[in-house]
Amino acid sequence: MAATAASGLLAACSDDEGPTADEPDAAAPDESVDDALAERALRDTTRLAATYDAVIARHRRLRSTLSGARTDLQEHLDVLSGALGDTGAESGRPPAVPGSARAAERRLAEIETAMVRRRRRDAVDAESGELARLLGSIAASHAQHVELLGRRETKQTVAVPPEPNAASIDSQPVAEAMNASLAGEHAAIYAYGVIGGRLDLDSPPVEAATDAVEAHRARRDGVTALIEAGGGAPVAAEPGYLLPAEVVDVAAARTTAQEVEDRCGVLYAALAATATGDLRAYAVDALIDSATRALDWGAPTNPFPGVVEP
Repeated sequence: MAATAASGLLAACSDDEGPTADEPDAAAPDESVDDALAERALRDTTRLAATYDAVIARHRRLRSTLSGARTDLQEHLDVLSGALGDTGAESGRPPAVPGSARAAERRLAEIETAMVRRRRRDAVDAESGELARLLGSIAASHAQHVELLGRRETKQTVAVPPEPNAASIDSQPVAEAMNASLAGEHAAIYAYGVIGGRLDLDSPPVEAATDAVEAHRARRDGVTALIEAGGGAPVAAEPGYLLPAEVVDVAAARTTAQEVEDRCGVLYAALAATATGDLRAYAVDALIDSATRALDWGAPTNPFPGVVEP
């Protein structure tokens, strides 16, 4: 199976209508669901990469803006093609490119937004936990690209937890991953409290830290309720946490926030690999949120947020 060949690094998507179609392909009778997801992902990513290449070729001044995202897509292609036995995928006819650079960026943003939605959906549907982890990670990578293209419609992806009594915490690995994510939220709240308390109250980093701490508190409360509903004991917050840098200026605040979000991304990616259904969807949404927040704090894009160290 593709998920095994990739050693946990796979993904999914697309049909023959092009990169903006939303209906998934049906698996062939002798093909696993996960292999179908991987093959669809390879085709879809190949088309998107070809679109980036065409845009860069026509609008040279966009090269510096788009090069990071294009490099991420190549990482996706390398993993997908390797997982599928290096079968490759044809990009088909050259994509049409809008005449203006702004319109071309809008087109890319629309496709990337569709990719976020599809990767999230396929992460929930994947049979392999490791495939689900990577699908969620690739969704988060596409969300970072949307951010760079300036087309994110809401400030952050909102990770809304499922109803506590509706979520299934049916194994010890799921329970442990939930408590690990909760511990990460405790640490994030502490770190953002330090950032907010040591910088100028009117500075943009303090405003961003205030927004972030509210999001992490909401996730803390949501994860706590889920653990309690499953009969578990939520891990308590520590009195304090060791930060990656002493927060004495904006640069240190950015370093701290990036590491906080990177760490939360790793924890929620692990939860996505162990959970199923609504709980997995929640973990993917939290991973996407952390990936885009890290970008807001100055981190570079990452082809596999939560899976590969940035």
